[in-house]
Amino acid sequence: MVRGFYALGSGMLTQSRILTGISNNLANVETPGYKKKEVTASTFGSMMINRVDSEKTPIGRMSLITVADKTNVIHSEGTLKNTERSLDFAIQGEGFFAVQGKNGTVYTRNGSFNVDADGYLVLDNVGRVLGQNGPIQIGTDQFSADTQGTLAVNGKNVNKIALYNFNGYNNLKIAGEGMYTSAGAAATLIQNPKIMWKTVEGSNVNAAEEMTDALKAQRDLQNCSQAIKMYDQVLSNAVTNIGKL
Repeated sequence: MVRGFYALGSGMLTQSRILTGISNNLANVETPGYKKKEVTASTFGSMMINRVDSEKTPIGRMSLITVADKTNVIHSEGTLKNTERSLDFAIQGEGFFAVQGKNGTVYTRNGSFNVDADGYLVLDNVGRVLGQNGPIQIGTDQFSADTQGTLAVNGKNVNKIALYNFNGYNNLKIAGEGMYTSAGAAATLIQNPKIMWKTVEGSNVNAAEEMTDALKAQRDLQNCSQAIKMYDQVLSNAVTNIGKL
């Protein structure tokens, strides 16, 4: 009977974590370059096997207790939106912009940039955008850009936006909304990038799907809660009746 409390309690905690992930996705539907996060659930026993045994030896179902195992980032491309804003850029295909943050370089698909007081191309509240010749100091928002990210002011090339790629995106570490660090993975400079000017990449979050998933998780959470109340009533009656004997 008590085992049921553990199973249902773990179910409530898992669904709560899933709802938190969905809420975060919905809050960033309009965030340029944001990538959907998906919380996966597993049984406690399976999680222990995966973490302790690198070969994941199958030994059958060990527990009904569930856990929010990990959060996966879905790196599919978002919708490209034309903005006609000179400081907006979007990546076609693979790759990330590099930004010089306070704690090192971070990588992002968010190309909605600005120009700071010193004339550097920046991503607000993150840092300076890196080009192939270091941070891009452009000095103005009146410039031209080609499909490979070469920036020119008055016909003179200033710098070229640097795009980087990684062998596997699963090793990237989340460093903020739509921001990642390499976490030891080798960043490779893309020699022939495809960059769209006056365009931004929207998030890859489908609001309708997220709302449907939220309703399902909420219903599962409520079911666990109701079942726990039933267990509590049964135990309460058992203790009362045993006391009478």
